[in-house]
Amino acid sequence: MVDCSAVNHLAIILGLLVACSRTEPKGVSDAAPPPIDTRESADANAIACAVSGAPGTCVSLSECAVQGDHTSYPGHCPGPADIQCCITTPSVADNPPTPAGFKLMVQADVTPEMTTWAVEILNDPVTYPMFATTSQTFGTLLVLARVEWHPPDFQNSIVHRGVTLYEPA
Repeated sequence: MVDCSAVNHLAIILGLLVACSRTEPKGVSDAAPPPIDTRESADANAIACAVSGAPGTCVSLSECAVQGDHTSYPGHCPGPADIQCCITTPSVADNPPTPAGFKLMVQADVTPEMTTWAVEILNDPVTYPMFATTSQTFGTLLVLARVEWHPPDFQNSIVHRGVTLYEPA
């Protein structure tokens, strides 16, 4: 039987979490746990994570680095400091095209109520992951909001999560 109090975070990442939470039927003898594969890889035991609503996988810094077009972010994964959330490097080039039947809303036409709504979407990456869309009617105007990568601006020095508003074309 596995001593769950001694299982460290890395072991949890490697799949012993199931062994610690499993209850054995009465009368079953304690068998040795299966061997632990200590190789680092993005396999079926990898833990999913997300950064700003962008999906990723908890892997070592070195494994993320060899993927080339990926970036690692600390603080989103259990385990040692070198296990981080690895996501595709954010790029505005990855944004989908303008939704069919819509056009980009002119900033001067965005009301304070629309801004409040967009900020609520921005601050909820679980409900609205990257590229999620939702719509709401303001007066008689249907507004479509989509979570997208935004280029650096006066508030953010890097490509960052943002909400773009669209109106019917």
